[in-house]
Amino acid sequence: MTGKQGESERARGAAAPGMGRVLRAVFTVLGRPALLQTLALSIALGIPAAIVFSQNGLRASFVVAAVHRSFFARVALWAAWLALSLPALRAVLDAPGSKTLRALRLPRVPLTLALFLLCALSQLPWALLFARGGGVLAAWAAVTLAVAIGASLVAALIRPRLRWLTALGVALVLIDPPSWLCAALASVGALFAVQAAFRCVLEQPRARFRLLRPMPAVLAVYFTHLLRLLRSARSRLFVAIASGTAGGVGLCFSLSNDPTERPVQRALSALALPLTVAAAACVAPVIESEVRLRALLRSLRVPQALIVLAFLGAIATPSSALAASAGVAARVTSGSGPGELVAALVAWALLLSVAVALWGRWLEARARRSAGTFAAGVTLIAALALVSASSW
Repeated sequence: MTGKQGESERARGAAAPGMGRVLRAVFTVLGRPALLQTLALSIALGIPAAIVFSQNGLRASFVVAAVHRSFFARVALWAAWLALSLPALRAVLDAPGSKTLRALRLPRVPLTLALFLLCALSQLPWALLFARGGGVLAAWAAVTLAVAIGASLVAALIRPRLRWLTALGVALVLIDPPSWLCAALASVGALFAVQAAFRCVLEQPRARFRLLRPMPAVLAVYFTHLLRLLRSARSRLFVAIASGTAGGVGLCFSLSNDPTERPVQRALSALALPLTVAAAACVAPVIESEVRLRALLRSLRVPQALIVLAFLGAIATPSSALAASAGVAARVTSGSGPGELVAALVAWALLLSVAVALWGRWLEARARRSAGTFAAGVTLIAALALVSASSW
């Protein structure tokens, strides 16, 4: 009897590791993906932020005050940040090592706490903005609310019954309560949302969209490239979105603080580098997608012109969408003519995307494609575009 009791006590002790061990295990397994995603996001936003928030530029306190004062500014900034940070947050929850952590059945409290800390790490740029503009309490409220909404979105896409948690987070953004109340409510919601998302993130979503209808060859290849970007190159797509969004936000604040009679010229100059980077980030995945399809396309005798057209369209789509979004926001800010700024930015994005895509395709055709050579060409394209826009 005593021996059985001792075995049961040892089994319970082995099955319940301490909080320190659980934290160390989770940080060891998931710390590297979280750190890489945070680093990529910080670098993508840090370069334009250093320009926008320079000594003679915007102040973080002005941005935070605009978020609290203006409903539309609050909604736009929160939507942009959630779109930027959601891939990084999801990478923490579905990293390859997370399957091992699920199999170990670790204690719920330390596991949830460790996951929350890693998800909060991905919100570092957001925390810095609100810490400089509103203080530590405002930063904590912003970080916990962003984690709560992001994790609940991940969970709600798989389990629709969890949409109420996303709705509560969105309601807090719309109502904009005091920082202490928002921090208290969002902290509880973030822990619950992270735990729910970690449990169900590996499940297949209920809503699955498939392109089953026959279509022309150029559209089939085009959609294949886009699906490749969405499924296998999310980090590169995230860099493109981060670059375009940062340039658009900087342009809006520039036109708001320093109005000009030539907003189109300023918009083209401000978005020359972000749109070029956005297009360059999509070149490698689209080239890999085309290489995989090359034998099939050759056997189907698809014309080379259609293949190139689909290639250019897939690379130009993200940057054109970002340029159109930035143009709409900038047009509202500057009050320019209807559609003038949007049309100019979309045409600018198409031109830069085609130039970057042709440069990458030329290197790939001659087996000279390397990161250094490609980056040098992209830098030259961005510099020429900036000079052309400034002198226009």
